[in-house]
Amino acid sequence: MSRRVAYGGILLAINIILLLLTNIIPINTLFFMGLASLPISIVIMEFGPSTGIGFYIGSVILGYLVMTSKAQWLLYACTFGVYGIIKYAIERDRPIFIEMILKLLFANIVMIILSILLNAFVYIPINLISILTFQVIFIVYDYMYTSFIDYYNTKIKKIIKNL
Repeated sequence: MSRRVAYGGILLAINIILLLLTNIIPINTLFFMGLASLPISIVIMEFGPSTGIGFYIGSVILGYLVMTSKAQWLLYACTFGVYGIIKYAIERDRPIFIEMILKLLFANIVMIILSILLNAFVYIPINLISILTFQVIFIVYDYMYTSFIDYYNTKIKKIIKNL
């Protein structure tokens, strides 16, 4: 139990540091949010989805407190932050084609909702090129997320177990 709390606390601290960097280095906001989404996958792999949901809630609450832009916080909370849980739920003995359709469906529904909410505050140009670009970027993000999970399972997990 103490290992779970300590490991989860360290991962949450890493998560929050990455979210803080969105305030300090505003050019790489999406990059840092993408990195901040990775610790939740570790929590899910190590301790299960229910602990992952608790981790997500903690990261969203702390993220609200440390992120100066609430629009960026909303983007993190609705997309990057929750994606590890969504990915875990979707990738359950389904053909990869169905998994990708479900993931793209999730991403597009969330982006439509966020664009409606955020258009009141920030102009977001939406056209065919931006929609297609989003699809490609999301597929690359999902691939990199999967690559991180594989790397964690094959390399990092062994190192941590030996500590």
